[in-house]
Amino acid sequence: MQQRDNDDEFRAEVMHNGATSLVRVSDMSLPSFHRFANFVGRRILPFSNGRVVSPPGAIGHHERRCIVVATTMRSGTHVMIDLLLNNLPAYRNRPLYIDLDQHLRRGEMPVDPQAGYVVKTHYPFTMPGGKFPEDRLMGLFQNSLVITIQRDQAEILRSLARWHAATSDQILSRFGDGFDRFNAFWPGRDRMAIDHRTLFDRDAMQMLIRQIAERTGTEPARRFVPPPPRDATQRIYLMKATTRLLGARAPRINTTIFTLK
Repeated sequence: MQQRDNDDEFRAEVMHNGATSLVRVSDMSLPSFHRFANFVGRRILPFSNGRVVSPPGAIGHHERRCIVVATTMRSGTHVMIDLLLNNLPAYRNRPLYIDLDQHLRRGEMPVDPQAGYVVKTHYPFTMPGGKFPEDRLMGLFQNSLVITIQRDQAEILRSLARWHAATSDQILSRFGDGFDRFNAFWPGRDRMAIDHRTLFDRDAMQMLIRQIAERTGTEPARRFVPPPPRDATQRIYLMKATTRLLGARAPRINTTIFTLK
């Protein structure tokens, strides 16, 4: 109810001030800008549209290996996805990526290892909660290029605690089994394991992109596109908006769902 009240209040403010309040972003205070950006993201350009993600987007077939980004929550998942989409043009598809966990929750596994998509999953940190074709899931992992990201568990707990407005102990009680499952499942499997701290290391990520391009038989972009600076709030929201509006045709992909925590 509080969120709806905030949205209604902001809508009234926009109607009162006129269209200039939508375009003169540089005149807004940071809290006002956050309210504006979140209003647009919820009501006008939600992240869950067919240009950006499946579901709901229809999955095609592009005759190349999928790249699976497998992480615990709050471990740079979308930073990695965006690095791939901005630096490997062959993987800019419609939709931009596949949210595997959403399909598994529906009891379906529609992703062929040669479909040629970037695939996001937190499996088995989070589990589908119902029946799903496990043999096809294992086939996807075995025949795709898998990238895992290792982040210090204490950092993840702090991030999840901020996200859920809870204590680290409460988060550990809720997600502790997920850490155990994830750490037991992925070691020993064929994958590219990277450290979370290197995601913002330009040289390390350029090298990683070259390695991925070689292993997938694709060409990296002529110019490397790093993650945006973490304090570039307005630029990040603009990239998010153009990504949701234009999909693969956006100048710079940013698939992140949230940025405030």
